[in-house]
Amino acid sequence: MALTSALLWALLAAGCATVSGPQVDEAAVRAYAARGYGGAAQAAVTVRRFGWRLADDPVTVVLARPREATAAPLVIYLPALGEDAEAGAAWRLAWAGAGYAVLSVQPLAGDAQAWRSALAREGDFKTLGEQRYAAAVLRRRVHRLAAVVDEARRRAIAGDPDWQGIDWDRRAVAGRDLGAYTALALAGERIDAGEGERLPDRVPVRAVIAISPYADPQAARVRPDAYGAVYGPVLSITSDNDGDPLGLLADAAQRQRPFEAMPPPDKALLLLRGLSHARLSGAPGAALAEGDDVLAGPEAPGLPVEAPAGRGRARGHALAGAAPAGAAPAPRASGSVDDGAVLSPTERQRRLTAAQQISTAFLDAYVRDDPLARAWLAGAAARWLGSAGTLRTK
Repeated sequence: MALTSALLWALLAAGCATVSGPQVDEAAVRAYAARGYGGAAQAAVTVRRFGWRLADDPVTVVLARPREATAAPLVIYLPALGEDAEAGAAWRLAWAGAGYAVLSVQPLAGDAQAWRSALAREGDFKTLGEQRYAAAVLRRRVHRLAAVVDEARRRAIAGDPDWQGIDWDRRAVAGRDLGAYTALALAGERIDAGEGERLPDRVPVRAVIAISPYADPQAARVRPDAYGAVYGPVLSITSDNDGDPLGLLADAAQRQRPFEAMPPPDKALLLLRGLSHARLSGAPGAALAEGDDVLAGPEAPGLPVEAPAGRGRARGHALAGAAPAGAAPAPRASGSVDDGAVLSPTERQRRLTAAQQISTAFLDAYVRDDPLARAWLAGAAARWLGSAGTLRTK
């Protein structure tokens, strides 16, 4: 499907408004966005979904890309625990509309199906989180991710038109929550207690965006230098209301620790005001999925067979963070306040717009090496944010 900037805005605004309550003041948010990053104008976007088999295991890959772009830099998006490859639509479409090819994948089926696990059905979300954040599972996740990227590039080399026009040497990785943890590990975070080992650098990237980053509560004691080897550019995005659904983190402030512990230069922290953990998921996923172009590759068990691109409609899916049918309810973020009680729909959308534009400028600055984007991040961005939040750099 081709998403124009007007349609993209309408979908994002609709997802943040309520049916019976106050609506988003579109004019106010448009005016705010217009004063922001000049390179954030949106182009038409095509979204497609593929079902592959890798080593006899099924994997779903979603590709969002600018419709007319050639040599588009690549952003790899890694969803949160309990989310599938179609999560984070608002993030993915913002970056694709800015000229990036965005490959979204949940590398391990156990991460996507977390809310269907026995621990989730028993309500033991903390133990579930400890298992999915374990170093051994992280290693499997990274190796699986490398296999997905290798397969996508293999298809491009073989002439597959869906994977042509991507600049594979200019790439970034972005992730939310569990995905952010994986992204920071790729950036150099030491993840093995007692060993201090880094993951194999099998998915080299130029920049990292960590949304709702996870910070191991024991890292300060066991691995005080856990972030000391994170030398590349990293943008952390969180809020003062970004609670932890699994109960692993004491409070929202702990999500700021990776930024505080990473060495300069080229590190940034966007701290939004009032947004809940769920709001940072990139919803509304269901609204943005309707009408997406879909391609089914070699069909994997459990993947629906869709119509060819341009003729079919993608099936709708639950909003990011919601449990699938038949699964245990997803946990609510501990310590978070319902942002609807403190922020109007317009203010919520203004904060999300700020995050989209700042993350786009960050990609332009460090993936495209755009000096104008770097200058905007270092100067005007913090002033433009206003009451939406603060931007710290080092």
